[in-house]
Amino acid sequence: MITRTLKQALLLAVLAAIPALISARLQLRLVRQEALQPGEIGAATARQWGDQVQWVDARPLTQFDKGHVPGALLLNLENWDSLIPKFLDAWDPDKTVIVYCDGGSCDASRAVADRLRDDYQIKPIYVLKGGWPAWQAK
Repeated sequence: MITRTLKQALLLAVLAAIPALISARLQLRLVRQEALQPGEIGAATARQWGDQVQWVDARPLTQFDKGHVPGALLLNLENWDSLIPKFLDAWDPDKTVIVYCDGGSCDASRAVADRLRDDYQIKPIYVLKGGWPAWQAK
């Protein structure tokens, strides 16, 4: 009789744990999706804007050559003086500028965005949250 009661209690505990585990997994997934910081934009929103965006790739040329957002212009701090004239020639003030780099701890996109905003008064301008990897994730 004790064995039967123990089995029933164990079964109830397992059945109760299933929704709790599902809920915990969903909550952890939401926590991992960090909130946007001021001046950042998510890849999904940027995709919705479509042709209204001028993409700027702040990575080194070797990374850019391996792959980039279609239509993106290369503009990084390492080669700023040689790249900024080409960017300014192509820049359309009616478009929103979105700068990206390798994501994660890459601060190059923020530095390029700040310099465009401060030195050239280019607005609106955003940094792509998660950078190139976020764009590729689709």
